Amino acid sequence: MITNAKKLRIYSHHDADGIASAAIAVFVARRLGLNYEVAIRNQLTPQDVIGGSDVYWFNDMGSSRLKEMQNIKGVVTDHHNPVVPETHYTENGNNIYQFNPHLEGMDGSISQSGSTTTFLFGTNVLSEVSAVSHLPVVGSVGDLHDKKFGKLVDTDREIMLLAKNMGIIEVKEDIRFFGRSSKSVSYMLRFGNEPKIRSLYDNPAAVSDFLIGHGLDRKNLKTTRWLDLEQEKRDEIISDLKSILEKEGQDSSRLIGEVYELNSEPKSSIVRDARDFSSLINATSRKGKPEVGIRLCLFERGDTMAEALRLYSDHLDSLRRASRILDEAEGKSVGSVLYYDFGNSLENNITGTIATRIITHKRVPSTSVIVVMANLGSMKKISARISLELSERIDLSLLFRQAANGLGGTGGGHRNAAGAIVPIGKEREFVEKVNELMQSISPT
Repeated sequence: MITNAKKLRIYSHHDADGIASAAIAVFVARRLGLNYEVAIRNQLTPQDVIGGSDVYWFNDMGSSRLKEMQNIKGVVTDHHNPVVPETHYTENGNNIYQFNPHLEGMDGSISQSGSTTTFLFGTNVLSEVSAVSHLPVVGSVGDLHDKKFGKLVDTDREIMLLAKNMGIIEVKEDIRFFGRSSKSVSYMLRFGNEPKIRSLYDNPAAVSDFLIGHGLDRKNLKTTRWLDLEQEKRDEIISDLKSILEKEGQDSSRLIGEVYELNSEPKSSIVRDARDFSSLINATSRKGKPEVGIRLCLFERGDTMAEALRLYSDHLDSLRRASRILDEAEGKSVGSVLYYDFGNSLENNITGTIATRIITHKRVPSTSVIVVMANLGSMKKISARISLELSERIDLSLLFRQAANGLGGTGGGHRNAAGAIVPIGKEREFVEKVNELMQSISPT
């Protein structure tokens, strides 16, 4: 179906996992000499799911919308909870082959990312796709698949090992804070949160004193990166950080884990670290230029990198503005659901980022569902996060799908991270429904 397509329409999600997925699909299409178009979406529109004569390839999305599709001929490579538990869907005039880890008994929120699923399918179409085996690693860490165990596991791990064995990536045991290659070491320590070092977190003076005590020059604290330090110095700092964590009564073992570096990038590159790479391509998409992220994934540098860095800076400005809005906002509670409705004051493509920020940086009960909303035309865009602990008992994606479907909207996602779109005016009813469903499944 793919190799014989006269026109291939590639649809992908707008986050880092989706951009990595799109880049893999583009790599395949280019090598096959296909006529193709790429569309990056926050959510699939009603027009996107009505087919024609072209062949469709949905990446990192589509499984939750299968029943709405009509006359679609193509493939879905996704890892979100599917509404149809079938690998071949032929109702409503469709001829769709669905590849999804949930159909194989795996958890798509931990075991297999969207980009890993796209890559696995791609290997059956084109063996040369192994040349971009770094992209599932970038996509998987961008989707935080390494968070629970401090490393990639299951199918994500198999592809990571392929990339390692091909010499494309290097696997190291190191500090797992964000910003190893893209941020200053002082920024990295100030906002490191897995685990959160209470005496240093968001305390620039304490971080400066700590680093100066380890021999770093005060005037270079804002420019020196973690990867610029000698290994002996890094080991010394890690040892001290572990001691601080233990004094604070915390588990110091989570400070260290696997990190993945791209061997094609020089050590001076700000995208040497796979997680930093994922943040960069995510930013290009959030600022409306996903094609820049795709080109970056497919080895373009120079002007492409310069534009990506500009978009990244703009994205950080958006997040800073959102943080200021968040500081002034008060969430409303409906049972165990804590929700923030920002209306038009928040960009609707960063609701998930803000929900993650709330559950990561604010003190909220581990039993809470954190919901962030923003306007999307006549609809309300909703993103939610729950703790990993709560996700062991509740599948948030199923709750969101059920709550949204009854209100003329759509919902889905993962066990611990889900999203929905409902008509404006129905948001409070949606929250109440989520709380009601939650209580019926797991009374607190």
